[in-house]
Amino acid sequence: MASRRNLMIAAGAALLAVAGVAVAAELHEQDENRIIGEHSEKKIALDQVPAPVMAAARAQLASISKAEQVTVKADGRTLYEIKGKTSAGKTTELFVSAEGQVLGSED
Repeated sequence: MASRRNLMIAAGAALLAVAGVAVAAELHEQDENRIIGEHSEKKIALDQVPAPVMAAARAQLASISKAEQVTVKADGRTLYEIKGKTSAGKTTELFVSAEGQVLGSED
């Protein structure tokens, strides 16, 4: 009986964890949409990021871990989402125009 109860508790905890991840992902997407509007994203290699974008990101981040090419649905322009860590060790994402202008950030 105790084993069944433990199994039910574990299953409930797993369900809550999955729901928490889904809620966090939705909040993340809402925050991105607030900053740059409705968009689509595509992961790209760091060596494919334009030099002005990387220069702007390096000016604000101590390390860079990934990049995504973002297409804004409203006007079709291309932006870049650069993820990395600040010198204080905080993970953040920068939204940078192709010309190297930082448009916003998300922690």
